[in-house]
Amino acid sequence: MKKKMLCPIVIVIAFLICCIVYFKPLSLSDVAEADNQMKMIYSQIGVENGEAYIDSVNYQDITIDQKNAILSLLDKYTYRRTVGTLFSNGSTSDLGNKTLSIYVYDDDLLINSVFATSSGKVVINEKTYNMEDAERFIEQMIEIMN
Repeated sequence: MKKKMLCPIVIVIAFLICCIVYFKPLSLSDVAEADNQMKMIYSQIGVENGEAYIDSVNYQDITIDQKNAILSLLDKYTYRRTVGTLFSNGSTSDLGNKTLSIYVYDDDLLINSVFATSSGKVVINEKTYNMEDAERFIEQMIEIMN
């Protein structure tokens, strides 16, 4: 009788441990290192006088000081997996009005891409995650670049 009861308990405990590990916060600092190159595109989307607009700014030439500040900022932010992350293909429908695309290169090879939205969604290497304070993250990144 004890064996019959022990097996389901072990399965439930193992499942709970897997859930805790899966949903733990992940650091954005894992996407870039000091020896990588970065490029960014900031876009603001909206409607003005009945006309849709997209204002985009490319940040291609990032200085060493800017990169160090970016790496420090990445270290302060986390993101979380969702149930949908397993099955996501990198698409998201809830963009908000601000987006920031970060491309990380090792020499000429793209190694990581991050697409942050002001709505709290972040797409990293074609997988969709949730990010608290995503709009604040975007604003702080733009402050560094300006």
